[in-house]
Amino acid sequence: MADSQSQAAALKPEQILEIVIRRRWIIIVPLCIFLTLGLAYTLTVPKVYEASTTILIQPQRVPSGYVQSVVTTDNQQRINTISKLILSSTNLEKIINEFGLYQGENDQNMYLEDKVLNMRERISVQQNSRIGAGTEAFSISFSYKNDPETVKNIVNKLATFFMDENLKARESQAIGTSEFLESELQKIKKKLEDREQILAEYRSKHLGGLPDELETNLRTLDRFQLQQTDALTALRDTQNASDRLKTQISRIKEMAQNNTNATLQQDGTIIEASALSITEQQYEVEKRQLDDLLLKYTAKHPEVIKLTKSVEKLKIKIEDEKKEKKKQNIAEQTAQAAGTGAVTPRNNVLFQHEYNLKQLGKAISNIKKNIQEIKSATKVYQKRVEDTPKREQELQSIQRDYNNIRESYSSLLARRLEAELAVNMEKKQKGEQFRIIDYARLPEKPISPDVRKLFMFSIAIGLGIGGGIIFLLEFLNPAIRSEGQIESGLGLSILASIPPLSRPGDSTKKWLEHIAFSIVSFYAVAVLLFFVILNAKGIDKTLGFVKTYINI
Repeated sequence: MADSQSQAAALKPEQILEIVIRRRWIIIVPLCIFLTLGLAYTLTVPKVYEASTTILIQPQRVPSGYVQSVVTTDNQQRINTISKLILSSTNLEKIINEFGLYQGENDQNMYLEDKVLNMRERISVQQNSRIGAGTEAFSISFSYKNDPETVKNIVNKLATFFMDENLKARESQAIGTSEFLESELQKIKKKLEDREQILAEYRSKHLGGLPDELETNLRTLDRFQLQQTDALTALRDTQNASDRLKTQISRIKEMAQNNTNATLQQDGTIIEASALSITEQQYEVEKRQLDDLLLKYTAKHPEVIKLTKSVEKLKIKIEDEKKEKKKQNIAEQTAQAAGTGAVTPRNNVLFQHEYNLKQLGKAISNIKKNIQEIKSATKVYQKRVEDTPKREQELQSIQRDYNNIRESYSSLLARRLEAELAVNMEKKQKGEQFRIIDYARLPEKPISPDVRKLFMFSIAIGLGIGGGIIFLLEFLNPAIRSEGQIESGLGLSILASIPPLSRPGDSTKKWLEHIAFSIVSFYAVAVLLFFVILNAKGIDKTLGFVKTYINI
């Protein structure tokens, strides 16, 4: 082994060339064999073609400031979702049946699940880097054997599937969002109507005692207190007048019992002063109330207007009573002149006082009734004022819920309108879309077999095997190959060298060997050239050209 290594290290270029020439058959034969095998494999193995298409993700055409899209999923996530949908077993089975895939002899025994799995592995969806600012794209590729036209059609169909499914998915998501907002809006609307009904019923139930009516209630209470004060004053004056009438009636009756007229004549002024009718007394009371009200309010105040009308009616009534009384006096005087049984002045005054006393009694009853009504109304308004904080708290609670629901309703209504705009935008295909910028072309070169790799692999194996055999034959053989090995190995000097002796027929053998080697070398060169043409022009074009040439 050491001698072999030393010999290898001592080889010169001319010696290596001599070995190659001498062992040329060992080099050329394996090279031709493996080139032939590589070429045969290239021409017989099923050719696999691949086609691809590029799809651009085009942003929505309507500015987002005008219409906001409701489809907010990430592009990569949407592409993955659509890819899973398109690469589903059901969809792939349709494509296999439509294009008649896996119908070869070797594919007849494949199960449908294996066909679907094999086809899924042959489809590739890959998102590309950004083509431009704010623009993204992705590519779809598919590989299959022996039929480049089918490969191209399948890739274009897959691209169409992607575009259609994207439009359907976006429209479906937009419609789903709009329907969801519509359903939620109806629920909120029902709640809002219920709250409105509750609020209306509460306001109707507590009408007059609501917080915004507090100022009116306080002013009404002040007015009732003033009316009560005036009524009490009128009651006191009326009671005083009634007491005076009772006193005068007692004195007149006492005078009648004593059968004297002096007191009547002397007290005539008193009798006349106290002989005011109930209507006149009520007129004086209301006239005094009207004067007091005019000091506080204007003539257009409701109470002033009401009291003014009452005073005017009383004034007209007094005039009518005076006319009636005048007629009665005339009738009495006529009766006295005729000598009939007419009443005396004392009886007339007593009758008038008793009549006035009855009227004052009725007036006192009416005033007391009015005071009681004022007190009842005052209690009602006092209760309303006292309950105002409670009503305000209850109303705030109802109003707060109502406002919150109304805000939610307004927000949902605005979102639903935006969703409807987004749905219309998606239906008119103005939203984000997939657009094919590079349709799949008919593949001319198969991706398998790889002619270049097979060419390099065949040459490498052929030369490697030939070189290995030469190495074994040359460097493991202990034969002496040079004069230097004799002198160094045996220690003997060479006196002379005899060249190889020629034998009869050696020239013919050498000539035949040269012809055979030339033929084999020509074959090797032809195969090499054929490999180069296959790599440059493609298998189909090359074979087509060969078939055309043969037919010619």
